[in-house]
Amino acid sequence: MALAAVCVLLVLAAPFLLVLRALLPVMPPTGMRLARLLLVCAAYQRGFAVTCLSGSLRIRLRRLPEHECLRAFDRLTALAATRFARIAMAWARAGIAFEGPLALPDRGAPVVVLARHAGILNTQLALSVASVVLRRSPRGIAKRCVAIDPGLRALLRGEPLELFRWHRAGRAAALAQLAISGAQLTNREVLCLFPEGTNLTAKRRASAIASVRSREGGAAAYEAEAMSCVMPPHLAGALAVLRAAPTAQVLVLAHTGLEDLLSWRLPEGYPPGDGSMLRMRWWSFRPGEVPREAGELARWLQTRWRAIDDWILLARSETDERGTEPQPLRRFDAA
Repeated sequence: MALAAVCVLLVLAAPFLLVLRALLPVMPPTGMRLARLLLVCAAYQRGFAVTCLSGSLRIRLRRLPEHECLRAFDRLTALAATRFARIAMAWARAGIAFEGPLALPDRGAPVVVLARHAGILNTQLALSVASVVLRRSPRGIAKRCVAIDPGLRALLRGEPLELFRWHRAGRAAALAQLAISGAQLTNREVLCLFPEGTNLTAKRRASAIASVRSREGGAAAYEAEAMSCVMPPHLAGALAVLRAAPTAQVLVLAHTGLEDLLSWRLPEGYPPGDGSMLRMRWWSFRPGEVPREAGELARWLQTRWRAIDDWILLARSETDERGTEPQPLRRFDAA
């Protein structure tokens, strides 16, 4: 039923979407961002949701053994992410630009991804990184509200991503699950984590800084305020995972562009953008380069998030010479 409803909606909306795409180049910045939001959401339904709903139905009907079922869902995740990226870039006249090294420090070691949290579709971006770029099975946790989306809910039936309510008991259970997932992490998997804990908005950033001030004092709050594009990272989740996975290498993922689609939620003075380019930047670290002790890891995380903040400011101030020509998602270890 969900698949039929999404397909009917897309058919009915098709004429409007065609007109919207044609008018993109002549729209003012505010109208362009809103139009891209609608086009990206439609592309998500067409590329990701439809693929996940139809693919998960086929997998369930085949009644595969558990290990084959997991591999089939991994392939489905990669297919859905690739289709969504391709359709979104075409419909919204957008592109993807990569920076940073394109090779893992150790292809035989488990991977933990610590990602920035900003803009819509963060969970789907993490799945894309795991399945398409790294070609590994994704692990992680998410707020239960992400399962409202029928396509993602269908995908999560076969991928080991645990869902939790985000009250006190739910957060405690999520933290315990992160430690379990870290201990079970294999060299065929990647565990994705968002240390900021929630999507960047002006209100949430102010609340996070106030919380830092009450816990750690004015100097720490001043440092958090100085990072204008990110929120201060939380230590607990990363510490639980990295202590439980001492052999895991770490990728720090920064991205910018998705937040432009919900620009009215951003803090005042946030560098403007039109959502025409999703820029992604990677930093990779071997296990011995990442501390596992609480105090040292807290300082390491803070340093990494300052680097993300600096990179976002630089990326948003530069004009990409390639314009908005689509670039496909590609493997992390590609030549």
